[in-house]
Amino acid sequence: MQSRSARGLMAIALCVAMAGCTYSLHESHLVRPMPAPPPDLAALTAAHAGYTATESRIDTPDGVSVYRIDFKRADARATVLYFGGNGFRTGLHARRILDAYAGLPVDLVLVDHRGYGASTGSPTIDGMRADALQVYDQVRAGTTDRPLIVHGQSLGSFFAGHVADARQLDGLVLESSMTTAEDWTRAMRARAGFWTRLAVRRFDIAPALQKAGNLEVARRLDEPVLYVVGELDATTAPRFSQALFDATPVPAADRQLVVVPGRGHNDATLSPEFGVAFAALLARASAD
Repeated sequence: MQSRSARGLMAIALCVAMAGCTYSLHESHLVRPMPAPPPDLAALTAAHAGYTATESRIDTPDGVSVYRIDFKRADARATVLYFGGNGFRTGLHARRILDAYAGLPVDLVLVDHRGYGASTGSPTIDGMRADALQVYDQVRAGTTDRPLIVHGQSLGSFFAGHVADARQLDGLVLESSMTTAEDWTRAMRARAGFWTRLAVRRFDIAPALQKAGNLEVARRLDEPVLYVVGELDATTAPRFSQALFDATPVPAADRQLVVVPGRGHNDATLSPEFGVAFAALLARASAD
């Protein structure tokens, strides 16, 4: 009887002989419903002195109820609208965002993506993109007296980029972002090992995901932007943020790239380097 590894090698050899295997990337690989209770606002504000918190909901045209939290502080000079990555839920992760911005004079607006946390509905890339625009427009309408900066992390960076492409922002933060879905799948193939790299020759990427990358967005940006990524990020490696930075046509004074030493995919903003870079972005956004 053939060993399991021998059978696997034969399958790979057959796949290669038939002009290469196809790697399929579907929306379900990246987004899936992850409901969770909303955060305990009293506990959050007790742990982060100086903030007050209010919760509300945004109703979308297709019947989804998007959960929103506003954290306000007396010394705020701007508002940051934050879109979290895949798996982000305010009930589990709001504390991390408050920690990242604790030393910075900004109000924060956090939302749960549709189908995540305390929001209703089923998550799709197109639905989340539409939600991001609706959320931005509502926050912008209530924030006319100060800069509004949009911050997106990982999957959320695609929605932040989508908003920047459709609206004129005061400032943009793209954290742990990606150039294109094709680049990301190639990177995942490279991490999967020699035999997978040998076998996989074609990619079948869902149409919605083909629009998810930020490379084309970066080429059209006309607002101050900060790219931030962890040096050790194995999911969206620093070279992708470097490529986005290189593609951005705004003047040198309006773009920054910060690769944070020793940090990974989800903790680059929990660093002094982020605080310094964001303070510069805030100063630039406030100057206009």
